[in-house]
Amino acid sequence: MDFKRIVRRRAPLLLIGAAVLVAVALLTTRPDTPKRPRPERAWAVDLIEAQRQTLRPTLSIFGRVESPQDAELSAAVEAEVVQINVQEGSVVEADEVLLVLDARDVQLELLQRDADLADSRAELRLAERRLARNRQVLESEETLLALTEKNSARAETLFKDGLIPQSDLDKTAEALERQKLGVFERRLTTEESEIALVQLGARVQRATALRDQARLKVERTTIKAPFAGVISDLLVSEGDRTRAGDTLLRIYNPDAVEVRTQIPTRYLAGVRDALAKGLTMPATVEADGLIFGAQLVRLAGQTRQGSGGVDAFASFVEPPIGIRLGMTVGVNIDLPPEPDVVAVPAEAIYGQNQLYKVVDSRMQMVVVDRVGDQRLPDGFNRVLVRSAELADNDQIAITKLSNAIDGLLVKPSSAEAGPAGQVARPSDEAN
Repeated sequence: MDFKRIVRRRAPLLLIGAAVLVAVALLTTRPDTPKRPRPERAWAVDLIEAQRQTLRPTLSIFGRVESPQDAELSAAVEAEVVQINVQEGSVVEADEVLLVLDARDVQLELLQRDADLADSRAELRLAERRLARNRQVLESEETLLALTEKNSARAETLFKDGLIPQSDLDKTAEALERQKLGVFERRLTTEESEIALVQLGARVQRATALRDQARLKVERTTIKAPFAGVISDLLVSEGDRTRAGDTLLRIYNPDAVEVRTQIPTRYLAGVRDALAKGLTMPATVEADGLIFGAQLVRLAGQTRQGSGGVDAFASFVEPPIGIRLGMTVGVNIDLPPEPDVVAVPAEAIYGQNQLYKVVDSRMQMVVVDRVGDQRLPDGFNRVLVRSAELADNDQIAITKLSNAIDGLLVKPSSAEAGPAGQVARPSDEAN
């Protein structure tokens, strides 16, 4: 009785155990099925054909608008501003009167200098007449000396012949010595007159210079435009008292504006050689959404301390309208041509100097030299690279893949690869 009860209670467990044993037996005795290999994924990429060309890299930098004809006009005298004929932004012609200072003080100074000059000239004329008279008197004294010498020689002869007494001989000798003294004194007087004439001549020159200086001060109370241009700053108003050297206004020539920029050291040698050979280096200037044609014309004569290059100057092809001094502008300079370079989109570059070409549907890494960038008319840039491992018609992958490695299987996402810099539209999606 107890045995049957125990069997009834454990019958479900025995059935489950039996089922497990049967299942294990079936699994261990079933035939093996062959595994199907998973196909390798091919990543879709855009391709371009490599074309080795001679192209100009574009150097994109910033610059500042300046003008070699940018003048600060300052006051030459201390005076009051009595008239202003221009305002900031006024367009003026050369020699146009811009501003007038009170000239009364300097006009009085000019009158005084004129009087001093007239006085000096009168003294000079008097000295000239005195010198002429002294020379005439000296000539007469020398003539009398010659006669006295003859008389003295004749008296000596007569005395030796016993025809005259000693007293007559002594009188002729005394007359001779007195005449010599007179000639000596007259010569000294004449020399003093000559020296006085030189001094008075110098005084006249000094008085003339002071008079001319005073005249210049009077002229400089009228401020005129040194060249045709535009008034950029007006720093005074009517009634202001200016001191000598105070800046009154600034004027610049809009036809002579240029852009000062800086050529990095890595491009400096090529730029210097191109300018020395007289090669044209076109450029464009971007300001306030406008683009102006320009040309790089010269390099600065020295390198500023702490700078990473040398200052360069670009002149505009035509006078720019709307360009203002001091503006910061974008400058794109076409550098000297580089041979055997390939132009690729920036997306083709991995890291600093790597790209991938596709050989037999597999990616193959190529290390390149980055020659520079080239700016296209549509505003986009291409990277110019050079490598001995790139040949014409090589297929270059320009789709950026995060898992790009050597040997990665790829397929073109476009129907046909185009030339460098042109990408066809994708025709299918990656698997």
